[in-house]
Formats: sequence, C-alpha cells, structure tokens
Amino acid sequence: MRIAITGATGFIGKYMVRGMLAEGHDVRVLARKGREGAIEQPGPRPVEVHVGDLTDRPSLNGFLAGCDLLLHLASAHEHLGDAHMQQVNVRGTEFLLDEAKSHANPKFRIWVISSAVIGAPVYSYYRDSKRIQEKIIRGSGIEWASFRPTLVYGVGDYRHTAPLLRKCAQKGGRLTVPHDGVSKINPVHVDDVVDAVKRFFGFERGVDCVYELAGPTAITYNEFLDLTIKAAGGTIRRRNIPKVWADRLIFLKGFFTDTTADRRASSYFNLHHEHNIENAVGELGWQPRTYAAGIAQVAQGDWWKSEEPADEH
Repeated sequence: MRIAITGATGFIGKYMVRGMLAEGHDVRVLARKGREGAIEQPGPRPVEVHVGDLTDRPSLNGFLAGCDLLLHLASAHEHLGDAHMQQVNVRGTEFLLDEAKSHANPKFRIWVISSAVIGAPVYSYYRDSKRIQEKIIRGSGIEWASFRPTLVYGVGDYRHTAPLLRKCAQKGGRLTVPHDGVSKINPVHVDDVVDAVKRFFGFERGVDCVYELAGPTAITYNEFLDLTIKAAGGTIRRRNIPKVWADRLIFLKGFFTDTTADRRASSYFNLHHEHNIENAVGELGWQPRTYAAGIAQVAQGDWWKSEEPADEH
C-alpha cells in the first residue's frame, strides 16, 4: 500500500513513518521547503519526499497521486496563533481533500490523528479547529477514521517528555504544582498510538470510526509527577498550592498582564481527563501500557538529559 503522511517531521509523525515502513508499506511524506533534511530514512525502503505546504494549495499538486491512504498528523497549535491554526488545520485539510479527489486512487482513505482535547469542555481555538477539520473530512465522501490520542510521551519527545524528566530528575528542591493535583489524566505511549493505527488495517468495519487513545486507567496529576520523579531518579519534592490560592494569584496578576493562558490552565486542571478506550480495546485488541511501565522505559538512557539536537529543529 502507498501511504502519504503529513506531520512526518514531528514527534509522533516520525514514529508513524517508521511503523508504516516496518509493515512493508511505501511511504510518501509532505515536507515544507527547507525541511527535507529533517525527514528520516530509517531503513532500506526509501521514504519519498514531496516538498509542499498545507497553506499553499498549488504546492500539494501530486502529493496524493497514486496513494491509497493519508495519515494526516500535521497541525498548528495554540502558540502559533488563531489565524495560522485556521490556515493549517482547516484550510490545509480542505486543500488535501481537493488534492485527493483530483489525484488519489479511487478507494482512497484518510485517517486523521488529532489530540483528544477535541472533546475537552475547555475553550481553545485549537480544539475547535480540529473539530471543524473532522467535520470537513466526515462530509467529504471519502472513507475516514479518527484517532484521538491524549497526552503522548516517548523517547525523542524534546518538547514535553524530556523537559519534564529533567525537572523531575533534580536532586533536592521543590517542584511547585499550582493546583491540588487531583485531576485525572491518561498519558499514552507513542508506540501504543502507532500500534493502534497498525491494528486498524485489519479491522473490517461498515461505518467510519473514532478511537480515543489513552492509558489503560486514569491517574491523578500528582501520581503522574511522582511516577516521573521515580523514573528519572530524582529526589525533588512535589509541593501543591491549593487551587483557590493559585486562582487568587492569577486574579492579582490580571491587574498587570493578560492572564488568559493562566485561567485556561487553571480550568483544565479542574477537570478529570478520562477517555473511553473501550472501542479501541474491543475492536482492535489494543492494550496500551500503564504510565508507570511506559515512563520507566522512556527514562532509560541519556537522551532526555540534554536539549534537543540542532538537526532536529
């Protein structure tokens, strides 16, 4: 099968490329001009690179030519601003669908891999743009599926996992948590995300599917930190500031600066983020690892002890 992948230079995207190659598929990836060198060539089967940009429709011409499936991982996130998120997450998806209808194989399918935050009851433009993205794909007439991983961690994640491990590996001192730490989260290992997608190839279905991908059970944020400290070998002590006091500090800070991000974060940690993975477990036979087992494996070695290598940017 010839599979096209967007977001292949990202953390999850790199794992997805390796996973599809390992299954014997031909892989074509989309890379922005100047980013071609960031595409890994992990094995004897070469990765085909199409230079293009989701914000530039003409540059996508031919990207999906002869392809049977698109794994759509590319996203613009909150730090890039609402306008850019709209251009990439919404308009970029429309451009891909147009390209698919023009050049892809007749039985072409699209599987989108998006954050589970789509279903979170806390406002963010990212969440809304991804919900719109799903609706556009759902109404395209193209067979589709949606995988929604929650907080993804793993070896090579220099944006979240590595900084957290470095912080938790400190000897002595305090790790301040600006809330009670009792809200629940379900981190999922990146290898388990790829495994779920692989398993879907063999699932016969008559309808389009949505899969929440998370850990087997929810854990409190405090437990999440304590397990990470243990895995990293740190002796730093966690200290929680009650949410009521944290919110008061945010209120006072608001007299001097914009506290929108702080207020959203406070609201986020007032919710339990528990995700229903029953259909992935029941339909795909998917069995994600616990965070305790996963973070212990991820913390092995020295990869996370330094900043991201220059050639990864």
